[in-house]
Amino acid sequence: MSPRKPRPDLRGKKARAILEAAAVVFAERGFRTARVADVAERAGIGKGTVYEYFKSKDDLFIQLFDWYVEQAFIAMSEELDTATGSAVEALKRSGEAMLASCQEMLSMYPLTMEFWAASTAQEFKERLMNEFRQFYGRFRGRLAGTIQVGIERGEFGSHVKPEAVAAVLVGAFDGLFLQAWFDPDFDPVGSGRHFLEIVLKGMTAEGGQQQVMDSAREGEET
Repeated sequence: MSPRKPRPDLRGKKARAILEAAAVVFAERGFRTARVADVAERAGIGKGTVYEYFKSKDDLFIQLFDWYVEQAFIAMSEELDTATGSAVEALKRSGEAMLASCQEMLSMYPLTMEFWAASTAQEFKERLMNEFRQFYGRFRGRLAGTIQVGIERGEFGSHVKPEAVAAVLVGAFDGLFLQAWFDPDFDPVGSGRHFLEIVLKGMTAEGGQQQVMDSAREGEET
């Protein structure tokens, strides 16, 4: 992969317009067949303007990945950062934000597949594998931190392992929208809400006590 320019300021209107156009073009045509000229046309600018912000199509693709996952992280984190109530409420609000964000971007799900596929390609593998690792690590870390706060406040029981629960939640949300892409009749938001309610209930101190009782009963029966 070609050396990249210094990271552009993705907060600028023109850079954002290019990224948004690239997201649509790469989702519709696939990264391999899409051209920078297609992105420029979609953004309503000249091809040369794209190169003022991004060195190459490869560079645009990588920067798009960084920007794309950051939007998802921000949607989740803002609710955790601004929550003033309980950890339970913070997790509910964060879950709603993630579900809403994913629902809004469902038509763009092929772009997610493009990123996954590119992580196996020789020219992108090392960079994207590292990016994905950091991305999932950040998600898990933010959720696990909130769960830990809930344990310390007594909202969740001591039986809860924050890192494990956070990992399953991240994986669940990923899987919900993968299913929704393949099955238009599937409701990822309703399923996600129900799943989160069950998880939160199971994390309460009462839920942990019930688990112990159920395990003991099963032991007696065997």
